[in-house]
Amino acid sequence: MTEDNQREQAQKLLKKYLKGECNPEEELMVIEWFFSFEEEPILPMEEKEAVLGRSKKALLHKFESEVNTAKSTRKLFTWKRMAIAASILFALTTTVILLKQKPTTTVKQLAAITADTSGMFKNDILPGGRFAKLSNASGQTQLLGNENQDENSSPAEFKGNLTLEVPMAGTYSLVLSDGTTVWLNAASKLEYPDQFAGNERRVKLVGEAFFKVAKDASKPFRIEVENSVIEVLGTSFNVNAYHKEISTSLVEGKVKIISQGHEAYLSPGNEAIVSTNNIRIQPADIQKNTAWQRGEFLLDGSSLEEIISQVSRWYNVDFVNAEEIIALDNRFSGTLSRDARLSEVLKILAYTTNRKFEIDGRQIFIR
Repeated sequence: MTEDNQREQAQKLLKKYLKGECNPEEELMVIEWFFSFEEEPILPMEEKEAVLGRSKKALLHKFESEVNTAKSTRKLFTWKRMAIAASILFALTTTVILLKQKPTTTVKQLAAITADTSGMFKNDILPGGRFAKLSNASGQTQLLGNENQDENSSPAEFKGNLTLEVPMAGTYSLVLSDGTTVWLNAASKLEYPDQFAGNERRVKLVGEAFFKVAKDASKPFRIEVENSVIEVLGTSFNVNAYHKEISTSLVEGKVKIISQGHEAYLSPGNEAIVSTNNIRIQPADIQKNTAWQRGEFLLDGSSLEEIISQVSRWYNVDFVNAEEIIALDNRFSGTLSRDARLSEVLKILAYTTNRKFEIDGRQIFIR
């Protein structure tokens, strides 16, 4: 019998087992087959989990029956036999030994494509969510943000220099070892140590983040962003480094910006715009600049280019034919929820721009 035929028969037997149609001999074949399972998976995860649940119950029943039989007959029941049965149950519970596979991590579906209920689009897209990937210098990775994880949680075993990456359509918050809280926006990355050492607290940011820095006068908090350094002692502020210009909006406290030989101090309610040759200080729209952290798109004074950039990152989509309408340089106002489906956002944009938006997969066409 060829390997393909063996695999096909095994699949048929598993399907029969899942339906509860196996006789005792066939059930035993399935259980024994678990321990000769090949490394590559041949079943979707849902079926594996169903097999795990059924087989665990079956073995528990067999194990209990054997114990009862052993008590009454005093035959065939030894510590060795009990250990084997217990080890089988443990293996089934952990799944790893059951399928002889390395543990795999299910990637959370962010901004998932879904059916359109309005009849106006080919499909719709759900909003993004809380999700990030944590990695250490050894190359170990852990996906964070699943529903069963605590807020701001991260694996305690990850030590040394760490990197937290938030993908498109993601957001994540964490608390650093000094008590500083960081909120990361979509398509952002933070490099930081598991414990701050020396006379400073230094991290590196790509993308956008809101920091609420714990006060420690003996250890200034420094953020590397491109060719600039933002230095604080204890304060709250937003850093946007998506584009060539770096924007730092200060909510409270005091911040010093250092960039290519230039220095500037920032006071609450203002923002620093760092470009190639200078640092420009100007009044900030704090509510607008920190709206993403509150789960909003605040559009007051925003250009369509700014809106498209935000929507693209949060729903993981690409806008097509946007150049013409962007060139009009119109300004918009209003508030949109980041919990809304993409179709709801586009309907509002269509009304305010007098244009038609079409969703096709992850592409948005502007007509």
